[in-house]
Amino acid sequence: MYRLINAIGFQTAWWACVAGVGHGLEVSALAYCSALAAAHLVYVDKRWQELQLAAVALAIGVGVDTALQYFSVIHFYGWALWDVSPFWLWALWVLFAMTLNASLSFLKTQPLWLSGSAGLLFGPLTYYAGAKLGAASFDASVTHVLALALAWMLALPVMVMVATRISANVAILERSP
Repeated sequence: MYRLINAIGFQTAWWACVAGVGHGLEVSALAYCSALAAAHLVYVDKRWQELQLAAVALAIGVGVDTALQYFSVIHFYGWALWDVSPFWLWALWVLFAMTLNASLSFLKTQPLWLSGSAGLLFGPLTYYAGAKLGAASFDASVTHVLALALAWMLALPVMVMVATRISANVAILERSP
């Protein structure tokens, strides 16, 4: 049941952030995301594992989204530090990381090409939808869609590998006397 709640929580956060940016409710969206992350950390047994994964995913996400914006693939709206991706995207990367041991945990048992394929397909679709809903501006040229697809084709398997490795390290530590 928690996997379903986790998936719904992430989807509602995505909608809150995208709609929040477009309708002047970004602070409320960030508060909602913070509450979801806190609730997740209260619920899970391995908080340190989730925090490590969230930190890595945040670094990957800020790097990916900032690079996409820097190279004019997409322009994100919302509060940001300088030319770095906006805070609402940071929150979504953290929450996305928190799906990798819950609603998306099945990806850790699948070949990495499956994660890469999922990123290739769903990454651009998600960014395109966010742009259509007013959270970004995006020229859906073939080059820009391919850049998004490539970014997610690489980022998602890396995050799945990190989630798998952190889980394995935690399991080893738990077995140690």
